[in-house]
Amino acid sequence: MLSSSTGWGGLERNLVRYALWMSELGHEVEVNCVPESPLATAVLNHPISVRFIQRQRRYYPWKEALELRKYLKKKAFEFLWIRDPRDLSLCSAAVRRTSTHFIFHQGMQILHPKRSPLHKLRFQPIDAWVAPLMQLQEQIRLNTPVSEDKIHVIPLALEDEWFDERTHSKSQARAALSLPEKAKIAGLFGRIDSLKGQETLIHALKSTKDEHWHALLIGENTPNEPGDEQMRLKMLIQKLQLAHRVHWRSPSEDLKTAYDACDAYTMCSNSETIGMVTLEAMARKIPIAGTRSGGTPELLDFGKMGVLFEPTNSKQLAGLLDDLSSWPVASDQYLKPFRKSEVIEKWSLLLQNLRKSAS
Repeated sequence: MLSSSTGWGGLERNLVRYALWMSELGHEVEVNCVPESPLATAVLNHPISVRFIQRQRRYYPWKEALELRKYLKKKAFEFLWIRDPRDLSLCSAAVRRTSTHFIFHQGMQILHPKRSPLHKLRFQPIDAWVAPLMQLQEQIRLNTPVSEDKIHVIPLALEDEWFDERTHSKSQARAALSLPEKAKIAGLFGRIDSLKGQETLIHALKSTKDEHWHALLIGENTPNEPGDEQMRLKMLIQKLQLAHRVHWRSPSEDLKTAYDACDAYTMCSNSETIGMVTLEAMARKIPIAGTRSGGTPELLDFGKMGVLFEPTNSKQLAGLLDDLSSWPVASDQYLKPFRKSEVIEKWSLLLQNLRKSAS
């Protein structure tokens, strides 16, 4: 598995998750990543082999590709698995004239045609393009030259423990986070960023008829971004006189308690390809309101497993919060495909079929 990313979002977190799962299945896994990146720090905390690489340019780093090709041949790797589009040029050049199967595990939308000769050169070596949603599969089919037999749909998933029954009450969860027991709490977790929609939820609180609604915001500013979005939001909260109704907490790797403390989860991103927080909230059986954009409508089964509102429309979100009793909650049957145990079977079959295709 390879990533030259220096960020720490869904792409990187899921790369670590799947590296661990493949290792548990008995595969020998090596993660190639940038030294001192968040990804490197995360992987070094697990018993997985790590090889450090430099962050190279996005398009056609020929020298680095040649070095990677030699390494793939030397180690006789069966698979090269990437998630970040910026690594496509490097890896598509590296796998040529090797026996390594090239897997691209998609995490971003492809909204515009990518059919130029250079795109064809980049996509042609891909042996399996894995899309986590049906709408992403359709985007690949319409906007890329990738043949349909190479496209596979396998959902992103969570460890099965996410779907376990609660071992503590909502009151206990709120006590653990020092939250008011009698408030109605809407959660929004993730990096603090103008595109993630924290401001939408804040304005929705101001517009709700029911002033018992509070917000639980967990996250921190996007690293290396100019400005201080969290401070800007705190100033807005003071201006709207909502300080007593907005609760900030630091990021945590274990968010189950935070979800269990909520009455609702609000996915307010302007456009989220696949919101892992949406999956997590569904797994914890929390009513969800999500924006009608990106992959969120498909994740919420187009309104059957949650309610939808237009991005940035805080008044629409406020109206939904005032009508919480009408929100549907994801069923066990609907959630089954998003379990680790289900997804691992599909990945194992895919790897097995790629092996067979080479024999």
